[in-house]
Amino acid sequence: MALIPDGRAALSAILAHESLFPRVKDSDLSAAAIKLARKQIIAAGLSRDDLLALKDTLGADMFEKTLDSLTPYHVKLLARRLDKTAAEIEVNTGSSALSHVRKILAGDVTPSDGPAAAEPADTPSPAKNKYLGRKAFRTGR
Repeated sequence: MALIPDGRAALSAILAHESLFPRVKDSDLSAAAIKLARKQIIAAGLSRDDLLALKDTLGADMFEKTLDSLTPYHVKLLARRLDKTAAEIEVNTGSSALSHVRKILAGDVTPSDGPAAAEPADTPSPAKNKYLGRKAFRTGR
């Protein structure tokens, strides 16, 4: 439950009447903007175009600070969401996933790149392992 029913009106009032809030500095406003942008980036369903629109709205510096503020877990999720065919080495750590996200946003990498997309569709699947565990191996069941 929100403390104020309309948070947008409260934020707009603070920005419209800055003289009433002398202790609120630009760094506080930047931190609030980064927090809101981080929440938007983490949200599922964003595409590359949505992120580029957010980057244009916030500005490149603020957007980069927002990307840097993400946890490694969220950066990996974002990289996987943007490029489902990325090789595991591209997204296995937070820093490599962040680099991959930046490449995708710059247009250097398209989601069709990667080893999964390069394989032909009629590649036979590997044979299943018939070993089902120690007991099944000993009893033959």
